[in-house]
Amino acid sequence: MSKFSLYRILIAPVIISAIIIYIAFYSIGVVEKHMAADAASDHLNTLIMNIKDDRSEYDRMRSELCSEYELRTQALSILIAQLPKTLIEDMTSEELRIASGADEIMITDRSGLVIFTTTPESKTVYADERFRDGFTEKNYCQTVTDETNGRTVFQTAVSRRNENGLIIAVFSSAALDEISEYANASLTLRRSPSFGNRITAMVNTATGRFTAHGNEKLIGSECIIPAEKFKNHEGYFSFRYAQDPSFVFYEYFDDSHVLISIVSKEYVYTKRTLVLIWLIVLDFTVMLTCFLSTRNYRKNN
Repeated sequence: MSKFSLYRILIAPVIISAIIIYIAFYSIGVVEKHMAADAASDHLNTLIMNIKDDRSEYDRMRSELCSEYELRTQALSILIAQLPKTLIEDMTSEELRIASGADEIMITDRSGLVIFTTTPESKTVYADERFRDGFTEKNYCQTVTDETNGRTVFQTAVSRRNENGLIIAVFSSAALDEISEYANASLTLRRSPSFGNRITAMVNTATGRFTAHGNEKLIGSECIIPAEKFKNHEGYFSFRYAQDPSFVFYEYFDDSHVLISIVSKEYVYTKRTLVLIWLIVLDFTVMLTCFLSTRNYRKNN
């Protein structure tokens, strides 16, 4: 066999090994991408369930507190109707406030003007506009809530028993405020390990801004990922985020909010890179062995 023929024989293993490396590179990449998509889907599902559970607990407790505060304020209205003259005595009115557990008690006339409050320094002159329907209504009972500096404030208004107007009691609950913190999606994201040690956030697709983020400083900032990318209920797509080739895995939380996890492609394809390196090393070793064997054969012939 000629020397030329022997070297030509080496071409076939080289081509075959190159094809094998390419197929392995592609196949492992596909498998890793699908595995990452499944893992990301499980991760996002878990986050969504945790957020919904926290919010459900918050809503349940808030509803129970509304009912409780309405009962307290109705009882307070009865007491005030029975002891109208004692309201001018600071000690008695303070005792009523403490007994009801309220932060403040207000009494209005039929126009909504506040004619008495247990907090003299209060700047409230008129009752909340949301209670307007109850100024002259009998058997009125309504509770409204507001978020103020991370606290949930309840205002419960009931009809006065002895004349037109309202008894308004203001309540707050430290226990509910604590649950409210856990009902915050951003806190849930911060408490949960991120997938791929990267970015997990919630985006409002209508405004294109982060409504929740693992980094609290980025809440409310603009998300550079176009909303049209989130065209399905869940899925993933390639995107260069902060100049880093990445995959964006996503799942809708509701009609206008989508939970996303941004993961570097380098993280997703970790095994593929390792396998590729080992295949190249193995291929180089085989080719080197074939070359040395061929050269030795030529010398001996």
